Amino acid sequence: MALVDQLDAAATQATRVATTAARFTGGCDAGVATAADLPGWLRLGLLDALTRWADGKATTCRHSPDPDRPEPVLTAAWKPGLVTCIRCAHLWSLGRRANLTCDCCGAICPPDRMNPGMTQFGALIFQYGTCDDCRPSVASNNPLSATLPAEQDAARGTGRASPRGGRGCSRGKGGRR
Repeated sequence: MALVDQLDAAATQATRVATTAARFTGGCDAGVATAADLPGWLRLGLLDALTRWADGKATTCRHSPDPDRPEPVLTAAWKPGLVTCIRCAHLWSLGRRANLTCDCCGAICPPDRMNPGMTQFGALIFQYGTCDDCRPSVASNNPLSATLPAEQDAARGTGRASPRGGRGCSRGKGGRR
């Protein structure tokens, strides 16, 4: 139960961070979007980053953010496989040419046609940049969107009836007692 509380706190803090970033970059507050509202390339990038991090295959900053110790984390379309804590946001800076490249189609755009954006899933904030043609429709009013967690309308702890697997001997660690 403590992990669920930590996840909720990390997601709340991530929402605050993302909302502040949206205001700082001239955007507006976060809107709510479901996974179906996001284009496939954006949804796939977010899920790829999340699964790499959960499987321990993502590169992390020196603070080693870990899904078992929930905290807000950043990842981005332009550096797949990298997950950092909020303190290491400086690792996401780009050179001028890369900063003008659309993460969807790869086109180099003039500065006034690049649209930075973020989407949040729990404590993970996924950053991206698109040209005007590729800008997700969910981001037309908000450069930031927050996806709904799977258990948004259900009471906490109802997502799984019983824990997966067992402990100790049921996983091949000795005979039964």
